[in-house]
Amino acid sequence: MRLAALLAVLLAAGCASLAPPPSREIVGYYPAWKGVFDFDPTRVTVVNYAFLDICWDGRHGNGAVAPLAPCAGENGSIVPGHPPLDAANLEALAKVKRAHPAVRLVASVGGWSGSNRFSDMASGPASRAAFVDSAIRFIREHGFDGIDIDWEYPGAIGIPCAAGQSPCDRPGDKDNFALLGRELRAALDRAGASDGRHYLFTVAAGADARYALDAAKGGAWLADLAASTDWINLMTYDYHGTWERAAYFVAPLARDPADPGEANVEASVELFLAQGIAPSKLALGVPFYGKGWSGCAAGEVLYKACKALAREDHEATFEFAYLTGEGYLARDADGRFTRAGRGFERYWNAAAKAPWLYEPGSRVFIAYDDEASVREKSRYAMRKGLRGVMFWELTQDAGGVLGRVIADEVLGEARDAAR
Repeated sequence: MRLAALLAVLLAAGCASLAPPPSREIVGYYPAWKGVFDFDPTRVTVVNYAFLDICWDGRHGNGAVAPLAPCAGENGSIVPGHPPLDAANLEALAKVKRAHPAVRLVASVGGWSGSNRFSDMASGPASRAAFVDSAIRFIREHGFDGIDIDWEYPGAIGIPCAAGQSPCDRPGDKDNFALLGRELRAALDRAGASDGRHYLFTVAAGADARYALDAAKGGAWLADLAASTDWINLMTYDYHGTWERAAYFVAPLARDPADPGEANVEASVELFLAQGIAPSKLALGVPFYGKGWSGCAAGEVLYKACKALAREDHEATFEFAYLTGEGYLARDADGRFTRAGRGFERYWNAAAKAPWLYEPGSRVFIAYDDEASVREKSRYAMRKGLRGVMFWELTQDAGGVLGRVIADEVLGEARDAAR
């Protein structure tokens, strides 16, 4: 009897450490700095709360972006990133969880402006342990279902360090990231075995070779990291942006032969698959925003030079909710936002599978995603057998238009089967 009991315990512990079979996922980011807002939780399977921060020397934040704020914790430990708003946000998400228990809440750490301490944290065993231990405490305290690491980017920091900070990136970052992933996975599995559940670990990954490949190991580091994750949220967007002055798509699905570049969603997915990442380990990223430029060439405007940004504020960003709310787009007879307003014309690039707007008077060009392009991307993700779709972010689709399209394509079959 004692041997049988021991075997039962060991079997239960082993099973508890295994992830459940892959399911289709729709991951929507909840931006903490925007405060509490409403969204439809029936059209997502996971909400990534963005972003938590890393405490270091009693302060957190990025001095290259804004003044640092005080924090309590060991070097490397996770802390809330937006203290004036976090309490209300977390309370609101807890209410969502109570009403919709199938929705999983994941705490996302880092982000574009919050990745400056990842290299320090991941480079030492004590700081990695502090990160892992604080991650377990946070998800247990707030009833979350996992951790998402959004390190932008290992070995190539997006925002250079503030003066006086130790290096924000190191040659060994990618190996250290994979090591951190193994340690975090093991701790989450131990906690899950104790709590009778499976805790998620995901990462948000850059979509190009600079991220995927390491100078010494190629894509082996990425396969190592992926083995510890439930899936990777692939940031298949921002192929072009406000650092340029030309009429390019922000996130084209496929290659347009007229495009002098080769960056597109399909190429990024194939890059990751080529490194041995299983399709079920990839969620396809979709932007709910576009970018705009002014003074763009008349006539054949695509891929030609522009003189300036279309908006000097807001990083020339045109959220889908802004385009529809401000009259740039209007509904057609079928209820889809294919009619342009404010003097613009809407165009569709059949090769890239992407829309764009152009106003000849001001020569303003706006690249964005709409129902048609989001549907194409969602269907592509399903054809490739990917885990699902991730999008940035919930407030940029305030009417739920794009979210509805993704839910229909990714979850539609499962919903039909349940009826």
